[in-house]
Amino acid sequence: MHGHHAGHVEDVDWAGMLEALRRADEVEVEVNAQIAGWLVRGQERVIVDLGCGAGGMTVALAAAAGPQPKLIAVDGQPALLEETRRRVGEAAVETRVADLSAEIPVEAGSADLIWAGSVVHHLPDQLAALRELAARLAPGGLLALGEGGLRPRSLPWDLGVGEPGLEVRLDLAQERWFAAMRRDIPGSVPMPMGWPAAFREAGLADVSTRSFLLDRPAPLPAAAVDLVVERLRGFLDRDKLGEALVAEDQDTLRRLTDLDDELLARIRDELFLLSVRTVCVGRVR
Repeated sequence: MHGHHAGHVEDVDWAGMLEALRRADEVEVEVNAQIAGWLVRGQERVIVDLGCGAGGMTVALAAAAGPQPKLIAVDGQPALLEETRRRVGEAAVETRVADLSAEIPVEAGSADLIWAGSVVHHLPDQLAALRELAARLAPGGLLALGEGGLRPRSLPWDLGVGEPGLEVRLDLAQERWFAAMRRDIPGSVPMPMGWPAAFREAGLADVSTRSFLLDRPAPLPAAAVDLVVERLRGFLDRDKLGEALVAEDQDTLRRLTDLDDELLARIRDELFLLSVRTVCVGRVR
């Protein structure tokens, strides 16, 4: 769910982005704890959070692992690494700045657990990236990717304006936008298979997936409402994403994200947050 890409940083509002990432981490705190609790076995010496964002998962991994393992957080943005250090504690995490499309700053054969949440899909050759990551695992080490799942649902089906079923059309716009984003990455290589097949292709064993449910019923706390509104606003703000929607849907989105509009005021207490995060894991032999 981190939308930070290398190469799009010139006009990023860091304060706003940090705030948004913090909010997402706050809403996902239980899911992150469940994922970290499932991944961490207690024998790890080195744990890596690749593309750590504002550190939500780094915090969860630190809590699940305790003080014994060395924890390394990697991101392309120093501001995000600074936030991660602030949240985990300076002494508890080592941070490394890197553009992951150019280098993965983890020594070969060194990591017992590598977590990469929503990061590999930004890299030009995803399969090559998986091989690179596998090469950085110690014998028996685990690679875990937070990729895939089910897109969030937050709205009543009939809003009383526009055509019902807006979120299904948002899904379609998002899929088209995502396919274009992948196509436009310089040197982009298609990967016509799912993550488990790609893991096997990259030489990993004991490949499996597990899905984690984020289920926040209505009425949502303020931070979660902000997150929902921000996600909807992203459809209008992100390059070419809103253009995939008919004018009526764009208009509905404008109203849903306008804090002074009576539509948002009317459905505010009906907003919920339901999504599924799938984690794919595989071991190096």
